[in-house]
Amino acid sequence: MKMNQRMNNPEIHEVISARLRNSRSPLILSHIRPDGDAIGSLIGTGLALTNAGKMPLLVLEDGLPAKYRFLTGSDFIMDKIKDSFDLVIALDCSDLRRIGSLAVDISVDINIDHHITNENFADINLVLPEIPATSAILAEFLPNWGYPLDKISASAFLMGILTDTIGFRTSNVTPETIRLAAQLMELGADLSGIYTHALVTQSYTASVLWGKALSRLVRENGLVWTVITLSDRKEAGYSGRDDADLTNVLSVIEGCDVSILFNEQIGGKVKVSWRSNAPYDVSWVAQQFGGGGHPPASGAELEGTLEEVEKKILSFTKKYMKDIHSKGDLRNG
Repeated sequence: MKMNQRMNNPEIHEVISARLRNSRSPLILSHIRPDGDAIGSLIGTGLALTNAGKMPLLVLEDGLPAKYRFLTGSDFIMDKIKDSFDLVIALDCSDLRRIGSLAVDISVDINIDHHITNENFADINLVLPEIPATSAILAEFLPNWGYPLDKISASAFLMGILTDTIGFRTSNVTPETIRLAAQLMELGADLSGIYTHALVTQSYTASVLWGKALSRLVRENGLVWTVITLSDRKEAGYSGRDDADLTNVLSVIEGCDVSILFNEQIGGKVKVSWRSNAPYDVSWVAQQFGGGGHPPASGAELEGTLEEVEKKILSFTKKYMKDIHSKGDLRNG
């Protein structure tokens, strides 16, 4: 019987604590094209469990982006499942598809996430959309489940919180978020150092990639968009499948209500990333294309050529924005 929880409930915490206690080698997964919250969640949880004598397996299909290798514990992350496991935990994943091919023939036991579009795909689903990062959920509750944090795990969780809030800039940051960050600093996490590595420092190849994509930038009636092609990544020497955090650049352009980044992928697919300001809810838009996320930040992956996907997404998003502007929420219209 599935257990779903979108609010604080002592029963689900007791169940998660028991599952962790009875596990020796948990498999911990997160999503493809991992961001800072996925990586911080994975490393922080893995280290806390390791300190308790367990042998967790930390696996990301796309491996660890070079940008996050400054974190102690990053060398524990693998891109393949190489050993046996007795529990499966998914972190920061709104659905099984986000885990990638690693999810094939695997049944997820515990799903911990903060995306409002989470599909509750595990036996135990702790989904708290009001929390600004999955790392924040884990940093708060792991000690209550019997796994205290140290300087290294606190650093990983602080990195996850910083990156998902873009340095405490998102609208879902609360006083509790800041207090939790302060507690992680008291454990030894270096706020300024992590901030610099994760949010300020950019590689040369990522900068070249940005230049290519920004040369195609378009702004039209509050909508800003651009594309990253496969050839862009090859010419820039950028090895990752992600967008090198370019989405955060688009979202702060003056006059931008909604931004879209089209990121061409191998195999005839395109990753689409939306960012928005109120009243636009791009999580609903993304859901119409099989994706999800948060009202101000969401994504989807579509099959088709870059030109086909761009045309389809732009048409739908423009109509959605027009309807919101003229008659209110499209979903009620």
